[in-house]
Amino acid sequence: MTGGLLGNDLFDALEEIRKSLEADNRGTVFTKPGTPVAPLPDALGGDQTKSYFLAAPAKGKEGFFALLHAKAHFLTLPKRIVEFLRDSSKVWLSEAATGPGAAAETNPSYDSDGNILSVEMRFPMASEGLVYAGHNLGRPAPQAGGEYALMGTIYHEMTHALLMLSEDADVGIQTLNDDGSSAYNHSVGANGTEFDGSAAFTEAAAYYVEDLVVRWGEALSSMSRLLFLPEPKPDRDWFLLEVSRIVEKYDHYVPVYGTVGFKDGPNEDIKEPWLLDDLRDKINERILDGRPLTKRFDDTPLADLREALLGH
Repeated sequence: MTGGLLGNDLFDALEEIRKSLEADNRGTVFTKPGTPVAPLPDALGGDQTKSYFLAAPAKGKEGFFALLHAKAHFLTLPKRIVEFLRDSSKVWLSEAATGPGAAAETNPSYDSDGNILSVEMRFPMASEGLVYAGHNLGRPAPQAGGEYALMGTIYHEMTHALLMLSEDADVGIQTLNDDGSSAYNHSVGANGTEFDGSAAFTEAAAYYVEDLVVRWGEALSSMSRLLFLPEPKPDRDWFLLEVSRIVEKYDHYVPVYGTVGFKDGPNEDIKEPWLLDDLRDKINERILDGRPLTKRFDDTPLADLREALLGH
């Protein structure tokens, strides 16, 4: 399914929901009065019995980005990258199979002069996974976390696409791409391979973005699960231990990011350089919009959830 999806009844309604949620910065997971974690609205996947009605049109570009944009707002994830790729005539989406071992992939096409004509992002089963993300928030749930791996993959591939199309983006993205490529100009893999600076940086940036998205989703989901545990609830010491594990995992510092793929050989992890603070700060600002996932646990709304939990 492709053109015209936003013109049907379902996505007309979805657009109205999105606009309503975004008015006055309302409609995020943290903004339901009297509840520390708002449940995902049924119309965005909270009612999993009706997930097909969202997943089917989300297989096309318009439907996919409409749902992703609404989910990003609810989960307080970056939206500018979604908007840029949604509006680019060079971007195509597919749920076709990827190469061996790849959860997703981004494939550029070039003209005879080496200019990018288009970028295809392949996400097998992405529509179903996107509908699923966040469904357990604000509700009793037996476990937490796993559905955010797909959300991280989506942001990973969107980072590739954004940097590939940096010449069409704003000057901040162009500068980030230039600075990153320069910093990784002498990058080296775990097996001693010397990488192209641009290729290595785009992988480092994509893996970093993916990691932060997954950490955010898992921490949020885990805190929600603890808040909505059924009675009788465990004692305070148990809660303290569980929360400390969530915080430690969320704040864990990873110095090196990135794995470079090869057509005729195995992938190779980047060994150096580290992804230094200057580049992290630029990625946080230009790609991740300075959203809460770029900050330490204590500087995010997750800290308020901890207070609500331990105040029981």
